Amino acid sequence: METRTEYEKMIIKEVREMPGEVLPQVVKIIHSLKEGVLSVKVRHKKREAKGSGLCGIWKDERSAAEIIKDIRLRRTGFGGRKVAQSGGGGIPRQWEKSMSP
Repeated sequence: METRTEYEKMIIKEVREMPGEVLPQVVKIIHSLKEGVLSVKVRHKKREAKGSGLCGIWKDERSAAEIIKDIRLRRTGFGGRKVAQSGGGGIPRQWEKSMSP
């Protein structure tokens, strides 16, 4: 990677090769570029999570897969209800025969 001084030399060389009448536009472009870069830096700074007031902020070091696995392991069932198992395609087995032509 180039050093700052090397970049500055390259930029000055490019500017010197431009016709004088376009230099005001070059200055505007540089200012626009600078503002754009600075605004991106501000947006990407790590922000503190804010709660919505509807629920708490989730803090967990586990991966999404680990959290999902834990949730599935801790499920206690369906409140005593019998749940039909799917035979495929998301259709409960007892419905499959009545739906076939």
